[in-house]
Amino acid sequence: MQIRIKHYDQLTRDELYEILHLRAVVFNLGQQCPCVDPDGLDRLAWHLCLRNDAGRLTGYARLFGPGDYKPGYTAIGRVAVLEEHRGRGLGKRIMHEALDFLRKRFPDVPVVISAQAYLQSFYEDLGFRSTSDEYLEEGIPHIRMEFRHHDKNLML
Repeated sequence: MQIRIKHYDQLTRDELYEILHLRAVVFNLGQQCPCVDPDGLDRLAWHLCLRNDAGRLTGYARLFGPGDYKPGYTAIGRVAVLEEHRGRGLGKRIMHEALDFLRKRFPDVPVVISAQAYLQSFYEDLGFRSTSDEYLEEGIPHIRMEFRHHDKNLML
């Protein structure tokens, strides 16, 4: 498995197509999320791509610099692993890489996520803390969570 992080401007057309396809499979088909995934924010983001040994995109996350998604925060979103690759710790690996990337670039800026509520404990194990009550986003229960790089509980 190999992880590469590229800004939108560095992506090839084929890479962007693979990303949009993976997100459609995971969110639109897998979770039956009735949203228009290309939301105009991809152009501001870095795109973390996890590829298997054959080069196939199997996991993904979208990363934002300070204020590109939420004022005063960096952000991680659209975290996805294809169903056939789940249960292997790939989601945790993606999150560790994403947090490390943001920490190196923006060491004093906290990270915010809009986590699907059923994944709250997964993100808490990574050092995130909930900062909201549950709310609906695209018809799916979510919770706002924050991560601060200086948190002693971080297990990078």
